[in-house]
Amino acid sequence: MEEIYIKNFIIDNSIIIEEKEISLYPLTLISNKYNYLANLIWYISDLHFFEFYKVNDYEIMSISKTISGIIEHYQYSAVIDNNMIIECIDFVNDILEKNKDNILNKLFPENRNKSIEKLSILCTSDNHININSSFNNESNIIDIVFIYNNSFSFSSRAFFSRKIDIFIFVIEHIIKILLTGNIYRNAYIADYNDFNFDYAIKKNMAVRDFIYKVHEINLKENNNKKNSNYNIKNRYELIKMFLKNYNSFNVFVENFSFIEEEIKKEENSNNLIDSFLETINRKRNIFITYDDINDLNSLISDKRFENNIKVY
Repeated sequence: MEEIYIKNFIIDNSIIIEEKEISLYPLTLISNKYNYLANLIWYISDLHFFEFYKVNDYEIMSISKTISGIIEHYQYSAVIDNNMIIECIDFVNDILEKNKDNILNKLFPENRNKSIEKLSILCTSDNHININSSFNNESNIIDIVFIYNNSFSFSSRAFFSRKIDIFIFVIEHIIKILLTGNIYRNAYIADYNDFNFDYAIKKNMAVRDFIYKVHEINLKENNNKKNSNYNIKNRYELIKMFLKNYNSFNVFVENFSFIEEEIKKEENSNNLIDSFLETINRKRNIFITYDDINDLNSLISDKRFENNIKVY
């Protein structure tokens, strides 16, 4: 996977002086002292930063002949090689560099006086992505199959009204594949007990998204009764509910501490670990922040996660 690179991140007047590089694994465990990093990974891998991109026809024409081919042909097959991937990453890094402070303001609205020295994606290995596409001019629908390093294939469909829509669509999928190894969206589970929908706007962006999703689950689980409290007993129940309702998403779990004790209280203590394994086997990723690494012994010691887990 590619890396998120953060240098000299400053928030609430607390300076983290070391440079930080993170490679994303199917199961990635990150210390709570780097929780801001988990928020940034969630934000970048969900491509929220494209809201700061302004349409530039020159970039559409110059960045990739392959993307031009997809736009111009009803059916098209090509390989996006490592050189082209580097061009795409450079394009994204330009957006990140020009808007890094805007990104932090967007991501952490509850804080002020924030700055960041560097925010970028690094290409650390040779990659290639095969693309097979077809689109219908009459319906303005495009179908594309992405095959990553001849190992994993992902199909996606989108409606477009302008050429720029296809350009962004392809770039987004390339970056998602490089970062997470899949093309799926993210669900963030915050360590937060007040699910008041009215106050969500005051929280940081990841927590806001979490509160909105809790309300979506609430509506679904309680037959559209907005004020029923969905009877979540603890964070273990909350995580299980998210895995059930967002099983086509990558999952971020904030502050996983003490979950071991809650797991042990269950009749089948392996239920959550089995759910995590099932999520990873379906090519979805799980990101966890923690206080004490000892609280994650069951996950780390489970041999089924071998070669798919990384601890920071």
